Amino acid sequence: MNSGGNMQINVQTRIKELLNFKQEEVIQALSKLNKNFGKLRSPVLRNLFANRVTIADACKISGCSTADFMECMKQIGFSVDEEQGNNEQLFQTVSTIKEPNNYLELDVRPILTQDKDPLKEILASIKMLDESQGLKLINTFEPLPLIHLLADRGFTHRVEFVDDNTVITYFNKTASSIKEIIPFPADELTVDDGQLDSLLATIAPDKIKYLDVRQLEMPKPMLSILAETSDLSVGDALFVYHKKIPVYLLPELEKQGLKYLFKSISPGNVNMLIYKS
Repeated sequence: MNSGGNMQINVQTRIKELLNFKQEEVIQALSKLNKNFGKLRSPVLRNLFANRVTIADACKISGCSTADFMECMKQIGFSVDEEQGNNEQLFQTVSTIKEPNNYLELDVRPILTQDKDPLKEILASIKMLDESQGLKLINTFEPLPLIHLLADRGFTHRVEFVDDNTVITYFNKTASSIKEIIPFPADELTVDDGQLDSLLATIAPDKIKYLDVRQLEMPKPMLSILAETSDLSVGDALFVYHKKIPVYLLPELEKQGLKYLFKSISPGNVNMLIYKS
């Protein structure tokens, strides 16, 4: 989609494609357009979101109009598909969410400051919702794995970035009957030493990346792992040193078609092997 040195884009173009073409110019222009796009300056966040998010998604998340976004991209040399690239009315119709009259509010930031996983509390709150309620989740980051997990159970979502420490995600039911959400039981995910070690021995040493996230604060372990898994090919593996089994991360790994094994070494010390076969 490149003609005469220009790249043609529309609302379905992924942010990663823009960055691959003109990374510095795109980040600089978008940061001036909307402060939320300044997050693209972080390599970890850039690797995590850019490959998954389209222009339409990015505008929805940041509260920016697609028309303003496209005009901004035109100014730095991109060519816009006029039939698709500036169809604001179509985008609004697709992204409109019928929201409930009231929300059950859950602030998981205190849980995160204790370096604990809030998934148990989130799922308990989901179960408490009546038919007229949605969940208002207050967090420090956009909970992508949870968004995917609840989407499979009949929920839509809307994300509001308030400040650097406050991200609000609104979850809304879309069906009268919602499947029961069963969290991953951590004690059933561990394997004996022989199983993980046997699999590890079959992988070429130069195909294994090693990552230690034990000293990182949440959500950095999840972000760091996802930044690496996006590049895994068949035969590749990521060996992670973690403090615990990251149940909050597992739905996202499965979305990527990845498999995983765990080995509990000692309290606060878990080995995790993520691989693609």
